[in-house]
Amino acid sequence: MKNHILTLFAFFALFSCDNSLDINADYDVENVVYGLLDKDLDTQWVRLHRTYLGEDGLLAGAVHSDSLYFDTAAIYLAQLNASGDVINTYEFYRKDTNALEPGVFTTDNYRLYWTDAPIDKSFEYRIRGFIPGNNNFEAVTPIVGNVSITKPRGFQKISFGISNAEFKWDATKNARLYQGYLHFKYKEAPRSNPQDSVMKTLTYALPVRTGSNLNGNGTFVSEVTYDAYFRFLRNNIGTTTDKVRVFKGMDVEIWAAADDYATYINVSQPSQGIVQEKPLFTNIDGGIGLFSSRAVGLQENVQLSTYSMDSLWRGIFTCDMGWVDFQGIDSCICVDGDKVCF
Repeated sequence: MKNHILTLFAFFALFSCDNSLDINADYDVENVVYGLLDKDLDTQWVRLHRTYLGEDGLLAGAVHSDSLYFDTAAIYLAQLNASGDVINTYEFYRKDTNALEPGVFTTDNYRLYWTDAPIDKSFEYRIRGFIPGNNNFEAVTPIVGNVSITKPRGFQKISFGISNAEFKWDATKNARLYQGYLHFKYKEAPRSNPQDSVMKTLTYALPVRTGSNLNGNGTFVSEVTYDAYFRFLRNNIGTTTDKVRVFKGMDVEIWAAADDYATYINVSQPSQGIVQEKPLFTNIDGGIGLFSSRAVGLQENVQLSTYSMDSLWRGIFTCDMGWVDFQGIDSCICVDGDKVCF
């Protein structure tokens, strides 16, 4: 009898226990803040949203604007002197838009905050956010200085030849990371109707460079070989039998990122080791995200040297791409290694 009683008790105990696990228990709302100040822009933008939790998985809240955004928020930008005292204060204004392409996050009332505060590289700037019923946040950033491209400069041309093409720029104050781009601009048109042309751009990324200091001391040199660049053009633009193309110029663009921005980029890179989990980097006090600065240097419409132009229209990698060489009243292209004029 005793054994029967114990068995009956165990039966009720087994089926009366609640073994369910509530993964959506109470949680703390966190501020998520992203903003990059740029002294050369008329308007500065900041994105503010909040963490979310729901029954439908991690990305479910991303498609609902009321899960992403706070009802109200007051955000201010302060200009600080060397002692950390406030010199000027500027307000951020809210802007909602639906004019976005579809993606992971909702495009319904996509929300940003903007200010037309003038940004001076001589000062640091502090952002502060005040959200009713939630923790406030703040962050401070220095401003990246001027990015000076020293080669090519002025009317200097780019030459891909026996020696590599060189691109040089000076280090700038408060910058840690540098990324360069070569924007190759050309016109393309049907061979049967050269007047019906369109402008196109192909971008080549230079290797990322890291500065050894934040004082603006030093010079960077990035070299690109003839083989690497002209193979890149052929692989990405392709050969043609019915189109003609005309080179119009190259824009050399160098971006510089502040120290915290550089750390954020490096931490966010894909893991190369066995451990795939990446540490979370944030410089937001009272939230997560990034508030930092960047700057850009630009040399526009740089031309290729005579030698490089000759290599473009009839080189071993770029013949049969339809590049036009203007020879007097004739326009000539390279086909199977031969000159064809029309």
